[in-house]
Parts: sequence; C-alpha cells; structure tokens
Amino acid sequence: MFNIRNCLIALVGINRNLLTRSIHVNILSLGLKFSDVNARYSNAVYKRFYCDTTIDEKNITSADLRSHRQELDKKKLDELLSDSENYKRFQILELEVDVLRHNAERVPKNIEPRDWLVLLNARVKVKRKKYLEFLWRNEKKAENVKVKKELKRAERLAKIEQDSTEDTGEMKYGLLNNTLFLRIYETTMNHFYNGRLIQNMMFEPNIVFDCGYEDHMTKREIHNCSKQLSLAFAHNRTHVNPLCLYFCNFNKNGLLKQYLHQNMPNLMQDDFPAIITPQSYLDLFPKNQLVYLTPHCRTNLSKYDPNMVYIIGALVDKGNSQPLSLAKAKKEGIQMAKFPIDQYLEWGASSSKSLTLNQSIDIMLDLRHTGDWKKALENVPVRKLKSFRERTLQSKMQKSIFLNRLQSQESITQDFTFQNRKQN
Repeated sequence: MFNIRNCLIALVGINRNLLTRSIHVNILSLGLKFSDVNARYSNAVYKRFYCDTTIDEKNITSADLRSHRQELDKKKLDELLSDSENYKRFQILELEVDVLRHNAERVPKNIEPRDWLVLLNARVKVKRKKYLEFLWRNEKKAENVKVKKELKRAERLAKIEQDSTEDTGEMKYGLLNNTLFLRIYETTMNHFYNGRLIQNMMFEPNIVFDCGYEDHMTKREIHNCSKQLSLAFAHNRTHVNPLCLYFCNFNKNGLLKQYLHQNMPNLMQDDFPAIITPQSYLDLFPKNQLVYLTPHCRTNLSKYDPNMVYIIGALVDKGNSQPLSLAKAKKEGIQMAKFPIDQYLEWGASSSKSLTLNQSIDIMLDLRHTGDWKKALENVPVRKLKSFRERTLQSKMQKSIFLNRLQSQESITQDFTFQNRKQN
C-alpha cells in the first residue's frame, strides 16, 4: 500500500491532468493490485476521483468570466425588453430611479443589466429602494478601496524616491532592496496547498456538501451560500489536516455555480482539488456510511468517525427556517445527527442556533484533528453565547448610567447659573 501511495503521488506531480476519469480508469485496470486487507480502499479511491459524469468546462480567467456574464445578462435584458409591457415597466423604473437620484437618495451612478433584471422582478417599491441602497453601498465601498490603493501607492513611491535621494552608503534591506529571505509568491503557496489537498483527497475521509437546495433559496441567499462554500473550501485547504470535499447534486446551469465560478475561476478545471459532480451522494457512497448533519434532529453527534461520510446541506435560509435537511434525510433513509451545542455551550437568549457552512466545516475539521468538542466548538461565534450577551448588556447599562449622571450634572449647573442670573 505504501508503494502504491508513492506511485500515485509521483504521478500527480508529473502530470496535472492525471485526475481525469479516463486516465485513472486505465491505471486502476492495468497495474494496481490491492490486498484483501486494503481492498476497501480501491472502491473508495475510485469513487473519490472517477465519478461517472464529470463537468468539463473551458479554462478561463475571472476577467473573461465577468465579461461573459455581463454579455449574457445584457442578452437576457434585451429579450425581456422586447415585450412592450416589460419595456413600459422599464421606462417607469428608469423614471423612478431618476426621481430618487434627484431627491439625493442612495442610488448608484451606474446600474448593470443584471441589476435591472432584479429590479424588474421586484414588485414592491420598498424592495427596490433597499436593493438600490445595497448597490450604492457596494459602489461607495469600491470607490473607497480605490482611493486607499492610490494613496498607498503614492506613499510608497514617495518613500522610494526619498530613500533613493538619501544615499548613506550602507546596505539597505527590505522590499526592492537586499534581503536575507527568499520571497514566496502567492502562486507557490497555492501550488503547495493544492498539492497537499490532492494527496489528502486520495487517502483521507470524505465530507459532502449537498448543493441541491437552489430552488428553496432566493437570489441573495444563493449568493451568500456561494460565499460560505468558498470560505469552507479555503478553510479546508489551509487546515493542518484537510478532508476530501465533495459538491454533490451540483447544477451546472444553476445560479450557485455562476457565483462560485466568480469566486473560484478554476472551479471546473480538471486539477481543482475537490470533487464537483451532479450525482447524488447515494450513488457514490453506501447508505449505511452516510450521516446527514442537520440542526433539527434530536440525535447528538458524539464523536468523529473516519469511516462515515458526513453531509452538510448547502442551504442559507435567512427568511424562513424550515427543516428541509431533516425532511430530505428522512425521505432518503439516512442517519442524522447534530452538533451537541447545548451540551457544551450556554446559548444566549434570542440568538439563532444556525451556523454558516464554513463554521460547520471548521467544527468538523477541528473535531477530527483534536477529538475534543470544546476545542471544535470554539469556532462558534462568541456573539451567540450567553456570557458575551451578559457582558454586552452590562457594558450598555454602565454606559447609560454614566450618560444619565452626566446629563443630570449638566442640568444642575444650568439651573444654578440661571438662578444666579435671575438674582443678579
């Protein structure tokens, strides 16, 4: 088994495209012989890498992807405006935006075609105003970031010019000068993390994100879900002991894929260190090894079992929190479990017990690495706990008492001066 592992690692280092299904099928069919003790690894490795239906897509950059997305949105908008009624509504919306801009409301300067599509679908004026304010905030944030970058660049150039004029004859250290250390570029770090993750994909346990909840989320919730999935992948990649990630029930033409592709342009490439497949986890793993993690069940997860495959539902439900994952697990006959939060943590009053996707995978990573629930549950935000809520409430009370005393003292001094003036 050790020789087989070394051969696989060497082959992955030689050829980046080794992870495609056809090459691996040939390798497994020709040469690799597993013993009876390790026979279970053959099927596991095959299922990790060689899903029957893979999604192939052209390797493109983030700029190309953004421009392509804008062209598609423009075509959708033109098709929608070809209808006379929709065109009238569009003209009314343009007039409404101009009135808001004239009244000094928070409205962005430029509105993209995809934003016009959202505004056309919003039937209530309050929702449109909120979305316009959201776009205005993003626009201002981008402008502030640009100004800060220009200021930093000007300061850096001024410092370089000043250092060049002040020639003391001594050796200079630092950026753009002499240094004792080798500079490690971001691409080198990415290759290191990806290579380590590819190695762990072949031999480490699996964890699954169920991406089949797009129909139950709004556009903003899908956008938040894509951000959380990107953070979950990043946290898993940089962890000391990462897991093998599966994105099952993945819709190639869905909105979640578009947002994820914007965050990770290499998502659909062959050497992306995660399994992206439209197949269900029921087609990839035995049902008796699956455990669906849902906060709505009654069974607590006692410990991490490396032989089990844990499933996390890729669902963000800010509006209506419904037990969709519980209903799905019951329908498919899968085991269910939840984090023992109430057993180890004192939850704050009126605080939501829902965790984000990246927080959930952080808990699983630390639980697997340390085996300690207290250490793993440190990833729960402190603002949700009772102790933090009590400290915050106490500080607010002290602040209000101090302000009341200050106001009372000011009123006393004002009355005293007024009485003095009246007597005089």
